[in-house]
Amino acid sequence: MDSTNHLPVSGTSAVLLYHRMGRPKLSSLVAGQYVVPGLLGLQLDFLRNRGWVATTLDEIVGGSAAPDMIVGKQFAVTFDDGYLSVYDYAYPVLKSKGVLATLFIVADTVGGLNEWDRRAGDQTEKMMTVEQIREMASAGFEIGSHTLSHPYLTGLSDEQLKMELSDSKRRLEDIVGKEVAAFSYPYGDFDLRVSRAAVEAGYLYAASTKLGVVVPGTDSFAIPRVNVRWNALGHLLLRKINRAERLSGIGP
Repeated sequence: MDSTNHLPVSGTSAVLLYHRMGRPKLSSLVAGQYVVPGLLGLQLDFLRNRGWVATTLDEIVGGSAAPDMIVGKQFAVTFDDGYLSVYDYAYPVLKSKGVLATLFIVADTVGGLNEWDRRAGDQTEKMMTVEQIREMASAGFEIGSHTLSHPYLTGLSDEQLKMELSDSKRRLEDIVGKEVAAFSYPYGDFDLRVSRAAVEAGYLYAASTKLGVVVPGTDSFAIPRVNVRWNALGHLLLRKINRAERLSGIGP
Protein backbone atom coordinates (compact mmCIF):
# COMPACT_ATOMS: atom_id res chain seq x y z
CA MET A 1 0.00 0.00 0.00
CA ASP A 2 1.15 3.55 -0.58
CA SER A 3 1.98 6.21 2.00
CA THR A 4 -1.59 7.56 1.99
CA ASN A 5 -2.59 4.43 3.93
CA HIS A 6 -0.11 4.99 6.74
CA LEU A 7 -1.75 5.82 10.05
CA PRO A 8 -1.26 9.36 11.45
CA VAL A 9 -0.58 8.15 14.99
CA SER A 10 1.88 9.79 17.35
CA GLY A 11 2.14 7.12 20.02
CA THR A 12 1.90 3.38 20.55
CA SER A 13 -1.42 1.52 20.64
CA ALA A 14 -2.12 -2.15 21.29
CA VAL A 15 -5.20 -3.51 19.51
CA LEU A 16 -6.43 -6.52 21.48
CA LEU A 17 -8.11 -9.37 19.58
CA TYR A 18 -10.77 -11.51 21.26
CA HIS A 19 -13.10 -14.14 19.78
CA ARG A 20 -15.30 -16.17 22.14
CA MET A 21 -16.30 -15.55 25.74
CA GLY A 22 -17.13 -17.97 28.53
CA ARG A 23 -15.62 -21.10 30.01
CA PRO A 24 -13.26 -22.89 27.61
CA LYS A 25 -14.90 -25.82 25.85
CA LEU A 26 -12.12 -28.37 25.90
CA SER A 27 -13.62 -30.27 22.97
CA SER A 28 -13.34 -27.17 20.79
CA LEU A 29 -10.63 -27.02 18.14
CA VAL A 30 -9.81 -23.53 19.43
CA ALA A 31 -10.41 -23.92 23.16
CA GLY A 32 -7.84 -21.23 23.85
CA GLN A 33 -10.09 -18.59 22.27
CA TYR A 34 -12.57 -18.68 25.16
CA VAL A 35 -12.02 -15.91 27.72
CA VAL A 36 -14.11 -15.87 30.90
CA PRO A 37 -15.76 -12.49 31.57
CA GLY A 38 -14.05 -12.08 34.92
CA LEU A 39 -10.66 -12.32 33.23
CA LEU A 40 -11.66 -9.67 30.68
CA GLY A 41 -12.46 -7.27 33.51
CA LEU A 42 -9.16 -8.04 35.25
CA GLN A 43 -7.24 -7.47 32.00
CA LEU A 44 -8.82 -4.04 31.50
CA ASP A 45 -8.07 -3.06 35.11
CA PHE A 46 -4.51 -4.41 34.92
CA LEU A 47 -3.64 -2.33 31.86
CA ARG A 48 -5.26 0.83 33.20
CA ASN A 49 -3.50 0.47 36.54
CA ARG A 50 -0.20 0.43 34.65
CA GLY A 51 -0.79 3.61 32.68
CA TRP A 52 -2.53 2.23 29.61
CA VAL A 53 -5.52 4.25 28.41
CA ALA A 54 -8.57 2.63 26.80
CA THR A 55 -9.38 4.06 23.37
CA THR A 56 -11.11 2.74 20.24
CA LEU A 57 -9.87 1.45 16.92
CA ASP A 58 -11.49 4.26 14.96
CA GLU A 59 -9.81 6.83 17.23
CA ILE A 60 -6.45 5.16 16.68
CA VAL A 61 -6.93 5.14 12.92
CA GLY A 62 -8.10 8.74 12.89
CA GLY A 63 -5.13 9.89 14.93
CA SER A 64 -7.35 11.22 17.74
CA ALA A 65 -6.09 8.83 20.42
CA ALA A 66 -3.92 10.75 22.85
CA PRO A 67 -0.12 10.50 22.37
CA ASP A 68 1.47 8.02 24.75
CA MET A 69 4.04 10.55 25.91
CA ILE A 70 1.21 12.52 27.51
CA VAL A 71 -1.13 9.99 29.12
CA GLY A 72 0.43 6.60 28.69
CA LYS A 73 0.04 4.02 25.99
CA GLN A 74 -3.34 3.22 24.48
CA PHE A 75 -5.18 -0.04 23.96
CA ALA A 76 -8.31 -0.85 21.98
CA VAL A 77 -10.54 -3.91 22.19
CA THR A 78 -11.77 -5.84 19.13
CA PHE A 79 -13.85 -9.00 18.70
CA ASP A 80 -13.85 -11.13 15.55
CA ASP A 81 -16.84 -13.12 14.22
CA GLY A 82 -19.82 -11.85 16.24
CA TYR A 83 -20.45 -14.69 18.69
CA LEU A 84 -23.48 -14.39 20.96
CA SER A 85 -21.17 -14.92 23.94
CA VAL A 86 -19.68 -11.48 23.26
CA TYR A 87 -23.10 -9.91 23.78
CA ASP A 88 -23.91 -12.11 26.78
CA TYR A 89 -20.61 -11.87 28.63
CA ALA A 90 -18.25 -9.21 27.26
CA TYR A 91 -20.81 -6.46 26.68
CA PRO A 92 -21.81 -6.13 30.38
CA VAL A 93 -18.17 -6.09 31.49
CA LEU A 94 -17.18 -3.47 28.93
CA LYS A 95 -20.17 -1.28 29.85
CA SER A 96 -19.31 -1.49 33.55
CA LYS A 97 -15.73 -0.41 32.79
CA GLY A 98 -16.71 2.35 30.35
CA VAL A 99 -14.80 0.68 27.51
CA LEU A 100 -16.02 0.51 23.90
CA ALA A 101 -14.95 -2.07 21.32
CA THR A 102 -15.04 -2.88 17.62
CA LEU A 103 -17.09 -5.93 16.59
CA PHE A 104 -16.18 -7.57 13.28
CA ILE A 105 -19.30 -9.43 12.14
CA VAL A 106 -19.67 -12.34 9.70
CA ALA A 107 -22.72 -10.95 7.91
CA ASP A 108 -24.26 -14.19 6.59
CA THR A 109 -24.37 -15.74 10.06
CA VAL A 110 -26.14 -12.93 11.94
CA GLY A 111 -28.79 -14.59 14.11
CA GLY A 112 -27.52 -18.01 13.08
CA LEU A 113 -24.60 -20.31 13.78
CA ASN A 114 -20.84 -20.34 13.17
CA GLU A 115 -21.09 -22.31 9.94
CA TRP A 116 -17.39 -21.99 9.02
CA ASP A 117 -16.38 -23.47 12.39
CA ARG A 118 -18.95 -26.25 12.05
CA ARG A 119 -17.64 -27.19 8.62
CA ALA A 120 -14.18 -27.55 10.16
CA GLY A 121 -15.59 -29.89 12.83
CA ASP A 122 -15.60 -27.38 15.67
CA GLN A 123 -18.16 -26.56 18.36
CA THR A 124 -21.48 -25.01 17.34
CA GLU A 125 -21.90 -21.48 18.67
CA LYS A 126 -24.79 -19.05 18.36
CA MET A 127 -24.10 -15.69 16.72
CA MET A 128 -25.47 -12.27 17.66
CA THR A 129 -28.83 -11.20 16.26
CA VAL A 130 -29.69 -8.06 14.31
CA GLU A 131 -31.27 -6.54 17.42
CA GLN A 132 -28.22 -7.24 19.58
CA ILE A 133 -25.86 -5.75 17.01
CA ARG A 134 -28.03 -2.65 16.77
CA GLU A 135 -28.12 -2.33 20.55
CA MET A 136 -24.35 -2.43 20.82
CA ALA A 137 -23.95 -0.02 17.89
CA SER A 138 -26.37 2.40 19.59
CA ALA A 139 -24.26 2.15 22.75
CA GLY A 140 -21.21 3.39 20.82
CA PHE A 141 -19.60 0.12 19.77
CA GLU A 142 -18.12 0.14 16.27
CA ILE A 143 -19.46 -2.47 13.85
CA GLY A 144 -17.03 -3.73 11.22
CA SER A 145 -17.20 -6.43 8.57
CA HIS A 146 -15.62 -9.88 8.74
CA THR A 147 -16.97 -10.86 5.27
CA LEU A 148 -20.17 -12.70 4.39
CA SER A 149 -19.07 -16.26 5.10
CA HIS A 150 -15.58 -16.22 6.72
CA PRO A 151 -13.56 -17.65 3.77
CA TYR A 152 -9.84 -17.63 3.07
CA LEU A 153 -9.77 -14.51 0.92
CA THR A 154 -6.57 -15.09 -1.03
CA GLY A 155 -8.08 -18.17 -2.67
CA LEU A 156 -11.16 -16.41 -4.02
CA SER A 157 -11.69 -15.15 -7.54
CA ASP A 158 -11.87 -11.40 -8.03
CA GLU A 159 -15.66 -11.63 -8.33
CA GLN A 160 -16.02 -13.72 -5.15
CA LEU A 161 -13.69 -11.41 -3.27
CA LYS A 162 -15.67 -8.34 -4.29
CA MET A 163 -18.91 -9.98 -3.15
CA GLU A 164 -17.51 -10.98 0.25
CA LEU A 165 -16.20 -7.47 0.87
CA SER A 166 -18.87 -5.26 -0.69
CA ASP A 167 -22.04 -7.24 0.10
CA SER A 168 -21.10 -7.73 3.74
CA LYS A 169 -20.42 -4.01 4.08
CA ARG A 170 -23.81 -3.06 2.64
CA ARG A 171 -25.66 -5.65 4.71
CA LEU A 172 -24.12 -4.45 7.96
CA GLU A 173 -24.73 -0.82 7.03
CA ASP A 174 -28.40 -1.70 6.59
CA ILE A 175 -28.40 -3.14 10.10
CA VAL A 176 -26.69 -0.27 11.93
CA GLY A 177 -27.83 2.58 9.70
CA LYS A 178 -24.40 4.12 9.22
CA GLU A 179 -21.15 3.58 7.37
CA VAL A 180 -19.14 0.45 8.08
CA ALA A 181 -15.55 1.64 7.78
CA ALA A 182 -13.64 -1.24 9.39
CA PHE A 183 -12.78 -4.68 8.05
CA SER A 184 -11.02 -7.72 9.50
CA TYR A 185 -9.42 -10.45 7.38
CA PRO A 186 -10.72 -13.95 8.29
CA TYR A 187 -7.87 -16.16 9.48
CA GLY A 188 -5.60 -13.16 8.95
CA ASP A 189 -5.44 -14.28 5.32
CA PHE A 190 -4.68 -11.41 2.95
CA ASP A 191 -2.23 -10.17 0.37
CA LEU A 192 -1.85 -7.02 -1.72
CA ARG A 193 -4.72 -8.00 -4.02
CA VAL A 194 -7.05 -8.52 -1.05
CA SER A 195 -6.09 -5.31 0.71
CA ARG A 196 -6.56 -3.35 -2.52
CA ALA A 197 -10.00 -4.94 -2.89
CA ALA A 198 -10.82 -3.75 0.64
CA VAL A 199 -9.88 -0.21 -0.37
CA GLU A 200 -12.01 -0.47 -3.51
CA ALA A 201 -14.96 -1.77 -1.48
CA GLY A 202 -14.92 1.45 0.50
CA TYR A 203 -13.37 0.41 3.77
CA LEU A 204 -11.14 2.94 5.52
CA TYR A 205 -8.98 0.47 7.45
CA ALA A 206 -8.53 -3.26 8.03
CA ALA A 207 -7.23 -5.38 10.89
CA SER A 208 -4.95 -8.38 10.54
CA THR A 209 -3.97 -11.11 12.99
CA LYS A 210 -0.25 -10.35 12.75
CA LEU A 211 1.29 -9.78 16.16
CA GLY A 212 2.35 -6.19 16.66
CA VAL A 213 1.27 -2.77 17.88
CA VAL A 214 0.21 0.34 16.02
CA VAL A 215 3.03 2.84 15.60
CA PRO A 216 3.59 5.85 13.32
CA GLY A 217 3.58 4.61 9.72
CA THR A 218 1.52 1.47 10.34
CA ASP A 219 -0.39 0.44 7.21
CA SER A 220 -4.08 1.17 7.83
CA PHE A 221 -4.99 -1.97 5.83
CA ALA A 222 -2.66 -4.25 7.80
CA ILE A 223 -3.31 -3.20 11.39
CA PRO A 224 -1.52 -5.63 13.74
CA ARG A 225 -3.19 -6.96 16.86
CA VAL A 226 -2.48 -8.89 20.05
CA ASN A 227 -4.44 -12.14 20.18
CA VAL A 228 -5.82 -12.65 23.71
CA ARG A 229 -6.17 -16.24 24.92
CA TRP A 230 -7.91 -17.96 27.83
CA ASN A 231 -4.89 -17.82 30.14
CA ALA A 232 -3.80 -14.22 29.55
CA LEU A 233 -3.63 -13.07 33.14
CA GLY A 234 -2.42 -9.50 33.50
CA HIS A 235 1.31 -10.13 33.53
CA LEU A 236 1.06 -12.67 30.69
CA LEU A 237 -0.98 -10.26 28.58
CA LEU A 238 1.52 -7.48 29.22
CA ARG A 239 4.37 -9.83 28.28
CA LYS A 240 2.66 -10.53 24.96
CA ILE A 241 2.11 -6.81 24.35
CA ASN A 242 5.78 -6.18 25.10
CA ARG A 243 6.71 -8.85 22.55
CA ALA A 244 4.39 -7.19 20.04
CA GLU A 245 6.14 -3.88 20.71
CA ARG A 246 9.55 -5.42 20.05
CA LEU A 247 8.29 -6.91 16.79
CA SER A 248 7.09 -3.43 15.81
CA GLY A 249 10.45 -1.85 16.61
CA ILE A 250 9.53 -0.46 20.03
CA GLY A 251 11.75 -1.02 23.06
CA PRO A 252 14.85 -3.20 23.52
